[in-house]
Amino acid sequence: MEITTAQIKRTEAMMKEFAKGEAVTVDFSCPGILYVFGSELATLRIFAKYNSNGAHFNSKVRTGYSVNLKSFYISLDLGA
Repeated sequence: MEITTAQIKRTEAMMKEFAKGEAVTVDFSCPGILYVFGSELATLRIFAKYNSNGAHFNSKVRTGYSVNLKSFYISLDLGA
C-alpha cells in the first residue's frame, strides 16, 4: 500500500483532532501498521476514540511506551 503525503497530512490532522489539539506524529513506515506518537494523554485520547464504539474492545488498536524512542505511541493494525 503506497501512502501519499496528502494522506499522511490528513491522517495527522484527524489524529490531532482526536487528541484534542495535542501534537502528534504519524508514521506509516511499517506495512499495514499506522503508528501515532505523542504525549501519554494524546495517545490515550486516540485509543479511547477507537474503543468508544459501543464500548467494545478493538484488538487492532494498541497503546504503549517506546523505551527506544522515549515516546508514547498508539498502533493501528490496518490489515494490509
